[in-house]
Amino acid sequence: MKYVMFAALSLASVFASAQDATPARKGLDIAKVISIKPAQDPATTSGIIDSKMVYLDSAGVTRTLDYTILGNAQQNG
Repeated sequence: MKYVMFAALSLASVFASAQDATPARKGLDIAKVISIKPAQDPATTSGIIDSKMVYLDSAGVTRTLDYTILGNAQQNG
């Protein structure tokens, strides 16, 4: 009986800790995109490219998002 109780409590604690470890996801609040500017031209660049988006949120506050994109230039070789 002790082993069954121990197993049940262990299983419950594993599920509880797994739920606590899940990161909260928060979506972007974008009402209007003002500009998107990659650091290089994605059509002529291969690999990872830094990019920046300036946008307005639903409260009218201007925000900037820095992110990376993948260039789509084809390499022959």
